[in-house]
Amino acid sequence: MQQRNNWAQNAPMPGSVRPVYGAQYPPLQKSTDNGAAGGSPTKTDMKFKNYENSVSDVWDAGVSVDDDLVLTSAAKVLELHASAINNTNMAASRTNEDQIMPNCQPVPSKNNKVQAMQRLATQREPIPGVVTAVTPAAGTVTTASGTMYPRLPEVSLGGNRPNVPYASNSTANSTTSLSVTTSNPSVTSIMPKSPQGWKNDGDMSRFARLRRMLGIRPNSNVYPTSNSSDGSDSGNNSSVETVVNMDELRKDCWLGIPHKIRPLAWRILSGYIPPNLDRREATLKRKREEYWHYVEQYFHTRYDEQHQVTFRQIHIDIPRMCPLIPLFQQKLVQEIFERVLYIWAIRHPASGYVQGINDLVTPFFVVFLSEYIPDDVEVGTFDVAQLERKCMEVVEADSFWCVSALLDTIQDNYTFAQPGIQRKVHNLQELMRRVDKKLYEHFETHGVEFLQFAFRWMNNLLMREIPLRATIRLWDTYLSERNGFSQFHTYVCGAFLRLWSRQLQSEKDFQGIMLLLQNLPTQSWNDQQICELTADAYSLMQVFHGAKIG
Repeated sequence: MQQRNNWAQNAPMPGSVRPVYGAQYPPLQKSTDNGAAGGSPTKTDMKFKNYENSVSDVWDAGVSVDDDLVLTSAAKVLELHASAINNTNMAASRTNEDQIMPNCQPVPSKNNKVQAMQRLATQREPIPGVVTAVTPAAGTVTTASGTMYPRLPEVSLGGNRPNVPYASNSTANSTTSLSVTTSNPSVTSIMPKSPQGWKNDGDMSRFARLRRMLGIRPNSNVYPTSNSSDGSDSGNNSSVETVVNMDELRKDCWLGIPHKIRPLAWRILSGYIPPNLDRREATLKRKREEYWHYVEQYFHTRYDEQHQVTFRQIHIDIPRMCPLIPLFQQKLVQEIFERVLYIWAIRHPASGYVQGINDLVTPFFVVFLSEYIPDDVEVGTFDVAQLERKCMEVVEADSFWCVSALLDTIQDNYTFAQPGIQRKVHNLQELMRRVDKKLYEHFETHGVEFLQFAFRWMNNLLMREIPLRATIRLWDTYLSERNGFSQFHTYVCGAFLRLWSRQLQSEKDFQGIMLLLQNLPTQSWNDQQICELTADAYSLMQVFHGAKIG
């Protein structure tokens, strides 16, 4: 917590730095010499002349000088100089952040607390034990009844579950980032060496390496193909790598991907297209045609008796997505999501469509849509009707295949009884018992169960807790981390909960705790907060992942 506060002090503040001038460093402005031009002195010139006369003896060696005054003045000058340097560094940091963070801002809402109260009272999201899982093949809806916060059906936590994070009691009360010692230098090199590790010239070198690996020109956001120089560095073929080194790509993408490069990087990191440059074009063509073949083959069945319940649930959920972003309220966009989700549900009868899956399409859709939108245009308010139909078909197909690859890694989150979510919530609970026992006991004292808030964190991958642009930045790390969505996400949730430990412990009743958890102040989160969050999560994973029980 202290580490986060220290970093927060470097945040940009309103106002500007006043320049400090000296005898050797005068202002860089040209002074007007009225005397040389033959004109009469102005009032300003007269005032300056009088001031000059009044201080003409300032350097008189016979005048005594107060040592304390000299030291105080020198300290102020040094402080102003350091402040000027910090502001210059922060300006460079904002430049790097502008390259990484997508241009997708929500419309401000004045009723955030009211909305939190409504969510707490009605729990409109799928709550534990009242999970609506639609199986297309059977066309039935399974709904478990219970109290407001019922428990999910019991599922064995043994077998093939991920390793539960455990450690010795010596770390139980730790609320700060843990130091990490690892014997794998390639893994260690992923992490920043200091809080400013992602805010320095190293970022520019990292961005240049990514462009070179992906074969993208510095001023282009178009990915290259094997027989086209559009977007590739055709003037210097030696700088274009024909096969991407996946380990190097993951390492350089871990701390955030420039938004111009992100669409291509996400396609490769998702496994949608191969790292081989000469195979990308053929793969994209084949996969996009395959998706539209599925649409032609299956989408007309959405009103059949055995599938209409599935489609109806999709049709109801889509308008609820990102209600503060106008992009997702457009009819054309909602129709795209209906096709993507319905085709996925038909092709995955083991889980079918489950509420929450619809949210997972939005980051891919925004990222791939941004390829066709100028940098100075806000994606969240863009009218997709302005784009050609062919462009939207590409965005739709690519979104389908990438979200399919993601869901393949966490499909047990959405099968009957949602065993994947149960395991992850259990893992999170045990993790917090070890790293923040005071908060854990505070929850126990006031009857707060992890399932009551962490279910949504696992079901929606924290998308309801942080803004969409921060989610996209977080997914840069998830896609770069092996098992990012299936395992690393649990540690991110642990780090996320630790961020609010002090505020949560200051709440003295169940309602106050749940209200805060339902409405965490993350609206202004950006690259820095995500970097801090993932760094802490990485530390937790290195310490606790694979630790034996007991």
